[in-house]
Amino acid sequence: MIDELLDRIAAFHRSRSMVPEFPMVAEVLDVLDAVRSPDEIPPAPPLTVTRHLAAVGPSGEAALDAVIEEFLRIAHDLPWRQTAGYLDTLSDEYLANYGYVQLVGPAPSIIEHPSVRVGIGVWGPHLEYPLHEHEAEELYHVLAGTPAFGTEDGTWTDSIPGDAVHYPPWHRHAQRFGAEPTVLLYCWTGAVKADAVLVER
Repeated sequence: MIDELLDRIAAFHRSRSMVPEFPMVAEVLDVLDAVRSPDEIPPAPPLTVTRHLAAVGPSGEAALDAVIEEFLRIAHDLPWRQTAGYLDTLSDEYLANYGYVQLVGPAPSIIEHPSVRVGIGVWGPHLEYPLHEHEAEELYHVLAGTPAFGTEDGTWTDSIPGDAVHYPPWHRHAQRFGAEPTVLLYCWTGAVKADAVLVER
């Protein structure tokens, strides 16, 4: 069910100006080329964030739009999730406007893998994802929206579709989301088992 989406994600990574764009991408591509979707994907309760998908449109970049097109085609049939550690911490407004599909990674991902995570997250307008950290190395690509990416020192960097943002292990980071829904492709490598945790300030 998700093989075509995985193939398009791999093609998107290969379309970047340098392949691999970041060294970690080589490992991600090896995994994307090797894994295959299970015949059946267990259902999961729907999340309200999926209502924002109706407002997501093309960017004009062919390889990026191929990912978005396939994701939108199957998104409502995929198992959406939220980070368990956030459920009792983040506001009801945030939780009603956030969710992600973990295509590859530790259970309960669609395809289980011990050292790589690949997924797509969606956030509604005007949210702020507080400062958080994790042991895994991470690479984001903006598929839709204009999020700003922040660091612990208070520096914020704007982005547009196609932009990449890379974080080494334990690098504390945050996001602010603009007036339209944001869709982010994420990849983790290394110590991917533990989820992100919020940083108390």
